[in-house]
Amino acid sequence: MSLPASPASRLPSAGLRRRLAAMVYESLIVVAVAFLAGLAFVLAFAAVTGDARVRLEGAARLALQVYLVLVAGAYFLWFWRRGHTLPMKTWRLRLVARDGSPVGTRAALVRYVCAALALVPAFVGALELRQHAQSAITWLALVPAAVALAWCLWDEDGQALYDRIAGTRLVRVP
Repeated sequence: MSLPASPASRLPSAGLRRRLAAMVYESLIVVAVAFLAGLAFVLAFAAVTGDARVRLEGAARLALQVYLVLVAGAYFLWFWRRGHTLPMKTWRLRLVARDGSPVGTRAALVRYVCAALALVPAFVGALELRQHAQSAITWLALVPAAVALAWCLWDEDGQALYDRIAGTRLVRVP
């Protein structure tokens, strides 16, 4: 006797356009979160070291970058485990496990790492295109994101590559 499918497992997959629209909105929130977290880091750094320079260098800069990756990861893990972020809710999207159940911490972490490996180089590459449009490295930085998102077009369930790897589904909710 098989268990009945959960209602979330029967929901339609998010389309690529809806997914991209939510990602644009999400980027605004993540930038704001990163700005506030970065400001807190710089103020704490200045208080601890007595160095009021705004431009961090060397180990302090690396520590700030690692801190921001951890803050973004905490943001996404917190909300994905609850099913959605604010932009996902606005665009009527929900993140579920492949069977329709809520996403666990491990799956959310795998999704974050895989998405970050695909999307962060593309974000940096897109920023660099303004000054280095002839650079092959800059254009190559866009490839992982293009592959991860174009995967939606060929995937049997319309999921991005990082969703397939993490065992998650981004679905539309009525």
